[in-house]
Amino acid sequence: MSTNTLLILDDDVTLTTLMTAVAKDLGFEVKHCEDGRQFIDAILAWKPSHLAIDLVMPSIDGIEILKTLARMDCQSSIILTSGIGSVLLPLAQLTALEHQLNIRGILHHPVLPHLLQKLLADHPSVDLHATDHTQVVKPLSIDHESIDAAIRQQQFVVYYQPQIELFTGEVIGFEALLRWQHPQHGIQLPELFIHVAEDTGQIEALTEYVVVTGIQFIQSISSTLCLSVNISAKSLHNDRLIMMLEQVCQRFAFDPARMILELTETATMLDTQQAERILTHLREQGFKLSIDDFGTGYSSMSQLAALPFTELKIDKSFVTTMEASSKSRKVIASTLKLAESLGLETIAEGIENSMAAIGLRELGCRFGQGYFFARPMDAAASKVWLSHWNGQR
Repeated sequence: MSTNTLLILDDDVTLTTLMTAVAKDLGFEVKHCEDGRQFIDAILAWKPSHLAIDLVMPSIDGIEILKTLARMDCQSSIILTSGIGSVLLPLAQLTALEHQLNIRGILHHPVLPHLLQKLLADHPSVDLHATDHTQVVKPLSIDHESIDAAIRQQQFVVYYQPQIELFTGEVIGFEALLRWQHPQHGIQLPELFIHVAEDTGQIEALTEYVVVTGIQFIQSISSTLCLSVNISAKSLHNDRLIMMLEQVCQRFAFDPARMILELTETATMLDTQQAERILTHLREQGFKLSIDDFGTGYSSMSQLAALPFTELKIDKSFVTTMEASSKSRKVIASTLKLAESLGLETIAEGIENSMAAIGLRELGCRFGQGYFFARPMDAAASKVWLSHWNGQR
């Protein structure tokens, strides 16, 4: 990769001129594009050290540009620019986090030269919401105290990803996904903090928050859609999960049959007798049970037959590789046959394009979710998406 090179994707002449001047003062060589395809071609040919991307140009899909950069394994430092709306900003942050892109920061209009200088000089990332100053952010410490403070300060939020009936295109529900909206570090994914919450016992409070928030969201948009919630293995150690779920459903008059509890394969193996007792009780109360990330753990036919699951979720690692890997397709096909023999519904995650959706449907998978339909969104964006989706059908 070349040193001190900047490629700009923007159609604002004033902003482009400003960024070019600031970058050249720092010794950068600068090039500029207004077309997304030309921008990608220029990256491949030039391999710039830095990129500046306007996410809200009318002629491009900014999120799709980020996904393309991820597929290219782009190592450039990326600066996002423009007056990003409340819906697009979290989507951009999540895309960057989930695909491990090197986002240096986000600059809002009007762009201030000294903020741009800091980003181009590879100083620590600035506050995503900065308007007139930079802020050096210390590394995020995740422990009992920081999680407790985040709970008290209401920094945890729930995002939602729709689940689709692959044969009809009908939305059948949403999966609730916990995020930590840190004031300095932005959106943090559960992989970074859930294991700490499990060790400290705070997972129970977080799970209840997701359940309560998720129910309120679902009830605000539909009387029939389902809500999927991830359940930690630690929650199967005692009856507090049962009591919490029953009390919350009673409090909001929410039918347990509309809630799908997702558990990983390994979760049910820590204490199989305890897991079977708790899951059987929940199933008797009407809750549906999904075995998540199937194919990546250690489940056996006997375990699947013994536990009262109602749904089998195909892991995204197989779905995202099914077009290129015959082994992945064979795993998916055999998993679907297994689910059918056990009377389980099937849902696939990680559907990123129409070919995957069509391929899964042809193999007999009934439900699916993934970026092809929608990425995880906050409640407001989810409502807008649902209205738009239903309006197109």
